[in-house]
Amino acid sequence: MKNFVVLAGLIAAAATGCTSSSDAHVGAIWTIKSIVSGAEAGCPPGFDTAALYNQPIDANGNSVGPPIIDLFDCAAGAGTSAPLPPTAYETHVEITNHDNSSVYATSVPADLDVTDSDLTYSTDILVDGGYFAFAWSLNGAQSGTPLDCSSAGVDGSSSGIELIATISGGTASAADQFTCTDGSGVTAGYPAGNYTVSIDAFTSAGAVGTAAPINSSIQAPNKVTNLNTVTIPIDGK
Repeated sequence: MKNFVVLAGLIAAAATGCTSSSDAHVGAIWTIKSIVSGAEAGCPPGFDTAALYNQPIDANGNSVGPPIIDLFDCAAGAGTSAPLPPTAYETHVEITNHDNSSVYATSVPADLDVTDSDLTYSTDILVDGGYFAFAWSLNGAQSGTPLDCSSAGVDGSSSGIELIATISGGTASAADQFTCTDGSGVTAGYPAGNYTVSIDAFTSAGAVGTAAPINSSIQAPNKVTNLNTVTIPIDGK
């Protein structure tokens, strides 16, 4: 059975304890590393600060007011926010210069709800790689009619959406799989370079529909390339 990757396996939220009714905390752990060698790279020259951003969001994921920013020593690799209102946040880390006026790299964000318990956000920041982000829609290949995941037959435990990225001019490739009903996703980290991207819907029997290939690129450091919404035609529908 195929294994699913959620948010590239780079972001994790773990409960660290119960908050009081009046405040909450978000912990952050960041590692600056090479996707090619796997080795830690350390903080780049001139960028000695890690800025932890907690942006309050509503139930629909929309921003509510300004972000709450805490600054830490980049080399520390970890920090905990000042007390926060206990609510939901979109959280990310930026590696910046000393006064937070110039950004070297931004991490992939995650949504954290600290209404009931403190959480920790953990992320890798890639000096020589980045990510693909995309959304998907499903149509009948014959009818052209929009389909939901159930109608397309890709809502089971061994079904979903798969992105395969092949480096241009070579044979090296990597794949990530997503739960169809999520509607969007972010891949694992890929080395910087030009890629041919194939996106399909699959079941345990194999692909049941494949979108037109996309030529795109990954840029460093830690940048996200948005492939926008990809339409996948489902065979036999």
